[in-house]
Amino acid sequence: MNYSLKDKVVENLKKAAQHNSQIMVRPEVILWPDPERQFEQVIPALQRTFPALLIFGAFQPEKKQGPAIWLKCMVARTLPEAEWPEKTIPIIYLPGMSKGDFRNIAVAGLDVQPLMEYQYSGTLFTQVNGREWTVLAFMENEQAGLGLNVAQDSATKEYLVKVLPNVFEDKDVHFPQTIVDANFLQSLLFPDTIPSVLQWLCKGDDFMKNLSPEQAEAFRSICKSRYSFEPDARNQVDVAQKLGSQRNDWKQVWQYYANAPHKFPDIEPLLRLAKPDDLGTGVFTVPEESWPQVNEQKEEELRKELKAVAKLQVKEALKKLESLKRKHQERLRWVWSERGQSPLATALTHLLAMTEVAAEPFPATSIAELKEYYTGKGYLADQAMRWALASVKSEKDRETVIGVISTIYRPWLENVTLKFQTLIKEDASVFTNQQAQPETENFVLFVDAFRFELAIEFSKRLIRNGYKVEMETGWSAIPSLTPTAKPNVSPIASAVAKRSEIKDFRPQLKSDKDLQTANFRAALAEHGFEFIPNGSGIDQGKRQWQEIGEIDTKGHSEQAGMVRRIEELFEQVKEAIDAAFEKGVRRIKIVTDHGWLLLPGGLPKEELNKNLTENRWGRCALIKEGAQVDLLHLPWRWNPGVYIAYAPGISFFRKNDEYAHGGVSLHECLVPTLFIENTNAMQVTARFAEVKWINLTCKIETTGAPDGYQVDIRTKYSDPASSIVLLPGKTLKDNKLTLMVDDDAEGQSATLVLMDEQGTILNKRPTVVGG
Repeated sequence: MNYSLKDKVVENLKKAAQHNSQIMVRPEVILWPDPERQFEQVIPALQRTFPALLIFGAFQPEKKQGPAIWLKCMVARTLPEAEWPEKTIPIIYLPGMSKGDFRNIAVAGLDVQPLMEYQYSGTLFTQVNGREWTVLAFMENEQAGLGLNVAQDSATKEYLVKVLPNVFEDKDVHFPQTIVDANFLQSLLFPDTIPSVLQWLCKGDDFMKNLSPEQAEAFRSICKSRYSFEPDARNQVDVAQKLGSQRNDWKQVWQYYANAPHKFPDIEPLLRLAKPDDLGTGVFTVPEESWPQVNEQKEEELRKELKAVAKLQVKEALKKLESLKRKHQERLRWVWSERGQSPLATALTHLLAMTEVAAEPFPATSIAELKEYYTGKGYLADQAMRWALASVKSEKDRETVIGVISTIYRPWLENVTLKFQTLIKEDASVFTNQQAQPETENFVLFVDAFRFELAIEFSKRLIRNGYKVEMETGWSAIPSLTPTAKPNVSPIASAVAKRSEIKDFRPQLKSDKDLQTANFRAALAEHGFEFIPNGSGIDQGKRQWQEIGEIDTKGHSEQAGMVRRIEELFEQVKEAIDAAFEKGVRRIKIVTDHGWLLLPGGLPKEELNKNLTENRWGRCALIKEGAQVDLLHLPWRWNPGVYIAYAPGISFFRKNDEYAHGGVSLHECLVPTLFIENTNAMQVTARFAEVKWINLTCKIETTGAPDGYQVDIRTKYSDPASSIVLLPGKTLKDNKLTLMVDDDAEGQSATLVLMDEQGTILNKRPTVVGG
């Protein structure tokens, strides 16, 4: 069992009140001399345990403090403030007085003399050896105290007193088994020394103003003894150079900064100013990674090298990219990558992965073989291209990356699509043999334009979070447009007329109603499904259909810029899934209507005179009767007598578009279906029990959480990068944990997240920082 210092003081005060009533008179009072006032700051904490604990001093009755005459009246219980049981023995705390002060009444002051009789009618609270109790004595004493090995130097004794209010009631202080010294005690006054040094670098004198005098003194002492600097704002640039040099104890400070640089935004400009002109050689070398200018120089070098890659053939480009990765991959571990200042180094990894797929030949003797290639490996080229493009923001970086994509990804995409169209021309049964199937699931989540490679990435995330995920693949209805393809994956597919009149590629129901939004939802109800606009309407006792996602809308409006919206989509879908499981849904089916083509820089244009068409979209068109065009024609899903013409390869009937669907390609027509179950639903009992804020410190209690479970505080609950915790990675012990957050986070809305050892989110609770 763990004991706090308060536990030991309380235990000994109770022993002092013990007496054998058969042989001695009950003590009238317990006198507690404290010549050095070491316990003065913790007396209020003891008064909560001992309501009869009085203080000798100036008259402040609200503190149960007063002069000798007032104390005697309290001991005699003649004042109304003496609200303790009659048999309770009062304790008088005597700050600044020693045991020896009671021995000579003649020299005692008049203010003390009324208390002198208590040395005979009461008892003194002292150690067994007769000496006054000190903090050091309680720390060292094996029988009456904590039995610790404590250094005897003056600095340690001084910090024992200073740290006492911080640790007095804390049972969970992990005192070292070797020796308790001044350095350890300083760390108790400043448990987060390293982030405090970084905070001082950011805020200078403003940081010092927010410290108590004791904390400020401890901080200065730590800075001088451990980090060799005086915390004066005029020294900030010099101190930043020490940080960047990463020598001795500064290595740990740098590592902390590198792990969470967004929490200390003002350090980067200081490092810019502090960069030495000469980074040295040999043992005197200063790390390159510390200085943002070095990273910027290497980014510029990489930009020139990638522009040269864009002029190479695929095989040569692959070799060059492999060489560039070896040269630049170290920078991905630099803090500037975390700060988003190494976009080309980040994109390089993805460009290489994209090229590795594009450089290999692929099988294409049948649709099944091509599908197997794409679902096993080919999709990785799409994924890597998307990640590469999402890595860059500036126009010059985008141009550089798009240059490589145009050289390597575009020919691969064109070849795969042409092979698929050739096979479909020979045998279109994957589209023409589609039949409506009855819906067997109770909860269906429709995610618009959830392309296969997105579904793969999202599934892996769900699996890492403890969900059970199964995926099936099928073919969209064609053309791969929402008006045609969405009804095909819905519970009302069997109600759609197979001889529909084509209206903007939208069919009709067998009742002849045009399948616009209102009629679609009404048909859902007729087939036993309730349309719900959001998670608040989820009812596990009903069959329900929910729609989510704006990828298609963003793709058409933002073109290639939509790659930066994928995380938003994933968050929306994850929140919808979590909401369904929280409402008791056991199994979720995710369906989608179509995928899409994406080619940064623009899809090639295919000329098609609009006068030859009844209706022309970007990748498909309804040709006027009698008009002749040399394009692939395939029957419409909802009327096999209506044939739709499709753009060849990856071409587009308009120019400059980067995002498109409606055509015939693996990317547009291969659609995933996910089945998701929450395997943790029946076993998770861990929950938040109590959350209490003390300024920027959050004290957390849980129930049902084993030791080792983690708690984080995030502005976006599903995004670990949004954590505002100063020292991440702490784990629960006995269902308790204390976390500190950034100063800048005060007043923010956030979410406490409870996770198991694998990082699976088990419970969450909204909070306001500091509130």
